[in-house]
Amino acid sequence: MLKIPPDYTFLVQIAIFVVLWLVLRRFWFAPALRLIHERTRRSEGAVAEARAVQAEAERLRAQHAAALEQASSEAQREMQEMVRDAEVEQKRVLDEARAEAHRTLTEVRSRIAEEVATARRTLRDQAEEVAREVARKILGRPI
Repeated sequence: MLKIPPDYTFLVQIAIFVVLWLVLRRFWFAPALRLIHERTRRSEGAVAEARAVQAEAERLRAQHAAALEQASSEAQREMQEMVRDAEVEQKRVLDEARAEAHRTLTEVRSRIAEEVATARRTLRDQAEEVAREVARKILGRPI
């Protein structure tokens, strides 16, 4: 066995430590650090990609919300236009119905007035005839 004088023990321990350190650094620490750095680089790339995907999803969500808002406002505008058109059509139909009712009422009044006039003439003629007949029967002779 190797005899090391006691005053060199500390120096030998330092030398063994340095050699062990260099060997471990070369075969253990350097590959482990490379592996850690590679994983960190890939993780950062994946995080950056995830952020990009999230930003794209947010952009698409905002675009979709804007399209929905536009479609909703367009539908609202079209519905208001349809209501206005229906109100105009309703007013037109009501005006036509009122005009037709007024014409019909005027015609009916005119016909009734004619029928009343005809009935009065007929009644007057019949009244004269009845009066002559009554006078003839009372007087016993034709008038």
